[in-house]
Amino acid sequence: MNRNYLRNQLLELRNREQFYCPQCKEPVQLKIGHVMIPHFAHKKQSNCQQSFSEGETAIHLLGKSQLYEMFRKLHLNVHLEPYLPALSQRPDLLVEKKQQQFAIEFQCSTIPIPQIESRTSGYLQANIIPIWILKTPKDKQPYVDGIQQVKLSPFKQQFISYTQSHPQMITFNPETSTFLYFSHLLPIGGYRYIANVRHLSLDTQHFPFLNVTDPSEEEFFLYWQIWKRNRQQFLKKRLFLSKKGIQDPFLRACYFMRCHVENLPIFIGIPVSKTSNFSVCEAEWQMIWLMFLSEQGYNLDYLSSYIINEFTKRYPLLFINKHAEDSLRNYHKIIQKLSITQLNSKFDETALYQYVYVQFLAKL
Repeated sequence: MNRNYLRNQLLELRNREQFYCPQCKEPVQLKIGHVMIPHFAHKKQSNCQQSFSEGETAIHLLGKSQLYEMFRKLHLNVHLEPYLPALSQRPDLLVEKKQQQFAIEFQCSTIPIPQIESRTSGYLQANIIPIWILKTPKDKQPYVDGIQQVKLSPFKQQFISYTQSHPQMITFNPETSTFLYFSHLLPIGGYRYIANVRHLSLDTQHFPFLNVTDPSEEEFFLYWQIWKRNRQQFLKKRLFLSKKGIQDPFLRACYFMRCHVENLPIFIGIPVSKTSNFSVCEAEWQMIWLMFLSEQGYNLDYLSSYIINEFTKRYPLLFINKHAEDSLRNYHKIIQKLSITQLNSKFDETALYQYVYVQFLAKL
């Protein structure tokens, strides 16, 4: 971080703007010294007991200030650090548009995930839409625009928004006044996602925040290629990662279906959900499911609520949430369209790709 750059930015902001205490409404000073971090302070004569902007970094202060100016230029009613007595919470910004309130939280440091969940829950109960914006992480390789594989830690995954038609994460870099969009996120296992990465300058931002257009079928082909490459790498390593041998449900499924791990047909492991609903990768739960059908004497394209319930009883640890059943149904829609009834069924991979693309564009 260039401290001189940040200090100059804050000095310019102080010369241009007047700030007020969100509690007592009195003018406050933006102090920018060389020892303490920049902060707001009441004047000596003030009797206000409410303190704010405590312990925040210069980059956090600058980011909030830039976002505040952005909303003002968009002619929106915006409040800086307002105190919400009913929630005992203070969002970084509170924006009002068409009688709807939005709590903007610009997160520059790592905090416990339960704290994020608690604050989010509080806003929603008060009919306030929370929008968390993560400070753009300084990764080893700067992100460039385009479709690519990205890694998102469990903490970063908390900032994925599912309020739009597709999962996306928005970050902001005050040093460059630039938003970074990770849109159309597709989980491919662990911390790995495929995303369409786009930079957007502060001056061209909209509110509600800009929705990136859906990728074309040609653009989605890049997703497909990245997915296939990751799938094959995973299958090559999977046999050596297991310490359970034949007790491993996935390896047992491969043995039962008489198929080598690296030679699974391409329709096993396809992405059918925009969220991670299973505790294992797609190739694993799909292979276990197909083995279960075979054990029960059904064709691979068979589906019923009864058999799904029996499957969940047999393998409860596979399921993370209730949406896992939706993933099973989405998977079978594709299997049935391809007329796949056994592992060696012939099918058109181009048709498989098109079905997955249609599923990818489906609304949440």
